Amino acid sequence: MSQQVINVQNVSKSVPIGTGKQSLKILHKVSLQASEGEFLSIVGPSGSGKSTLLHCMSGLSKPTEGAVSLLGVNPYKLRGSKTARFRREQIGFIFQSYNLVPALPAFDNIVLPLRLSGKKVNKAQVYDLLKEINFNANPNHFVSDLSGGEQQKVAIARVLMTNAKVIFADEPTGALDTVSSKIIFDLLRKLSTQGVLVVLVTHDIEMAAQTDKAITLRDGQLEAVIEHPTAQVLFEALNEEGS
Repeated sequence: MSQQVINVQNVSKSVPIGTGKQSLKILHKVSLQASEGEFLSIVGPSGSGKSTLLHCMSGLSKPTEGAVSLLGVNPYKLRGSKTARFRREQIGFIFQSYNLVPALPAFDNIVLPLRLSGKKVNKAQVYDLLKEINFNANPNHFVSDLSGGEQQKVAIARVLMTNAKVIFADEPTGALDTVSSKIIFDLLRKLSTQGVLVVLVTHDIEMAAQTDKAITLRDGQLEAVIEHPTAQVLFEALNEEGS
């Protein structure tokens, strides 16, 4: 039996509006579980709370209410260096905004987590990975000189080099062409077969249909948990929710 990696219980998230006491509730008592080796997708309309849920369950944004367990610990009770080490060595993040260091070349961005952890950098392995993900730019160029698509590949390569136990990916192929998107998705799928839990936020129903389980959100509420989804089932579910 696969070991549970994520346990989210009745998580709600509100953010303040302006300078007053008013707040906007983005998530409403969401509960879900995910296990090692699972490929989980989160789908829903824009503004449904997909990225907010990803941030809450990954330890990046503390819920207003509810509880999160990630790899057996409450990530919001970790402090200082323990938090940094946990994120650096156990968790992989692929952000829509890339979160790269502009003052470093592409290669150094990729190996930064390894160097911070005191791990050996295998240069040939990095170059092999860049070739595998169809990276066509010069790894020695600063990331600010790269296209959005190439920057995203750098961000993805950085995560793939860390051997993380959980990968949280927020629209990881949004800036990529069709060929590169498939390459990245296939790599994430391969990692899941090796025991990594992959949590993918996507607006692409066809992509979500290739994951093990799909979570559908609407207006901050979990509407359905669909095992072995198909594009047709997801399309119908999202349309029914919007009717």
